[in-house]
Amino acid sequence: MGGMTLRDAPVLVTGASSGIGRALAFALAGRGARLAIAARRTANLTEIADQIAAEHERPVIIEADLSRAGAAATLAEQALAELGSVRVLINNAGVAVVGAQGTLGDDAQVRALFETNFWSPLALTRALLPGLQAVANVTSSLQAVPIPSLAYYGASKAALAHATRTLRHELADVSVLEVVPGATDTDARDIDLLPWRSTPMRTPPPVSPESAADAIVTALERGRTRRVHPRTSLLPLELPAIGRLIARTVTRRLTLTQ
Repeated sequence: MGGMTLRDAPVLVTGASSGIGRALAFALAGRGARLAIAARRTANLTEIADQIAAEHERPVIIEADLSRAGAAATLAEQALAELGSVRVLINNAGVAVVGAQGTLGDDAQVRALFETNFWSPLALTRALLPGLQAVANVTSSLQAVPIPSLAYYGASKAALAHATRTLRHELADVSVLEVVPGATDTDARDIDLLPWRSTPMRTPPPVSPESAADAIVTALERGRTRRVHPRTSLLPLELPAIGRLIARTVTRRLTLTQ
């Protein structure tokens, strides 16, 4: 698929109340898109919509908890009712759970994680597919770095990455973009929540959500199939041995329980 223009395009962005999703709302509004922004925190969405409305068309705000089965279908119905159609879907909503598999197993909180991170993007794509021109699924570079206590997040993003690549082969007339963020300066960085033996391991400075949003919007406009940001995060994706080495290095710095 080729590139596209976002001016006047109806766009749905999930997970838009903070981080990359919030930055995407501003970036897309700056391109002239007609927006529906969805998240659990309506107060945050309202603040974002008010700020955007000062210079651009006010986004539609939709409260949606995508950790609940069936919420994606309801969100799709609401977005269609408000916008008339949805040409671009950005599945950005994501949650993380920090904990060992031997402790959490398949608890409700990790099943809810997979509902948000994996099942909801698939459900939204199916519900909106008849009118879609582009789908962007936000995965993570952690899909290739098996860090202890982040197994559920990494596994859900790996599953979404695989589904995204497969979707690209299944849809001849829809542009399918995988967005792979590396370390990004968002409200909650999982690396800070790991059971470090002392202080968290030093890592390269995270990029800003605004730079990530600009990269995503540009990739949509150019019809790209994958955008990794920052580009240094390509290393574990293209050379899996590096991802395993990073994971072993992190493991030695953690206090782990069985």
